[in-house]
Amino acid sequence: MESSLVGVLVGLWMISCVAAAKKGGYVPAMFVFGDSLGDAGNNNYIRHCQSRANFTPYGVSFFPHPTGRFTNGRTTFDFLATYLGLPFVPPYLQPKVNFSRGINFASGASGLLDSTGAGENIITLSRQIFQFEHFSYILRKTYPSGAAQAKSYISNSLYFITAGGNDIGAYFGNTTFQNTTPPQRFVTLLLTKFDQYIARLYRAGARKFLVVDISAVGCTPYTRLAGYFIGQGECLDIVNQLAVAYNTAMKSLVDRLNKKLAGVTILRLNSYDYFLNIIQNPEAYGFKSASTACCGSGMFNAEVRCGKTTPQNLFCNDTSAYVFWDRTHPTEKVYSMISRQVWRGNSSFIYPVNLSTLVLGKKVSG
Repeated sequence: MESSLVGVLVGLWMISCVAAAKKGGYVPAMFVFGDSLGDAGNNNYIRHCQSRANFTPYGVSFFPHPTGRFTNGRTTFDFLATYLGLPFVPPYLQPKVNFSRGINFASGASGLLDSTGAGENIITLSRQIFQFEHFSYILRKTYPSGAAQAKSYISNSLYFITAGGNDIGAYFGNTTFQNTTPPQRFVTLLLTKFDQYIARLYRAGARKFLVVDISAVGCTPYTRLAGYFIGQGECLDIVNQLAVAYNTAMKSLVDRLNKKLAGVTILRLNSYDYFLNIIQNPEAYGFKSASTACCGSGMFNAEVRCGKTTPQNLFCNDTSAYVFWDRTHPTEKVYSMISRQVWRGNSSFIYPVNLSTLVLGKKVSG
């Protein structure tokens, strides 16, 4: 897994990283950690990985070929890169690419817990953090003459973390886990891991974070299908309630960390309320369907997975009319809407300030 990074850790690569801090964009680089909401194709390069989106019709609306992103086009982090004046951040495992403006470490099916995604041969979040720690160490120690510049590059870059939804899915899919770990203890377990990951990134030099809460995962087409005999196809409240419990606790933790860690700013994204409002009022946001996936087949288009096990052309005619692209992931349109809120939204969506205020020192209006 480390070959792509080792191959570029040479003197010229170091020079390009440091130079990136002085040209173009609002920040030197961005680094993405987490699950399939952020994965830009890392899982494509993992042998025997069971969680991939490297087949049509994924990517059809923008690239227009599959890249490993779990949607029909760009993710929130692609849109944010554009806002920041950066190129799309390449996957860590992609060979022969320029990592000077950032790295995407995210891996579909991963979670805050190492046990989440076990058996699918993915990169755990703990491993993703280690990969960045190694990257940071090499920059600061291998080239002592540029240590100060490397430190500035790392501290002024942005760090995005999106994780937790898969952990909730794994929790509800494992009755033994539920019986031995009550919901509040489970939330505490997740937050303990989250706290540890922020601490590790902080020690590696990271200072500017955006963390994404767990969205309304009880409303995905797959969850509606899985709990049909409980909720009759409606959102599963028991799943959403656990997400809300985690999000509430994470907000308190982020507030404490912002006060505790010197020089740190952690932005917290409230995607839960925003996303749930879209699902409950789809027409107000220009959508026609908020319960059925654009791509797939069966009930809610969630019984048979998009693309790989269905005819490759089996997806809706108008992707912009759907909230969900496949049975668990939003469409590019939703990601675009979320990214606009991250960039210039108010404190009900992103707290304590939006991303434009963090990087520009002022809020972008409009």
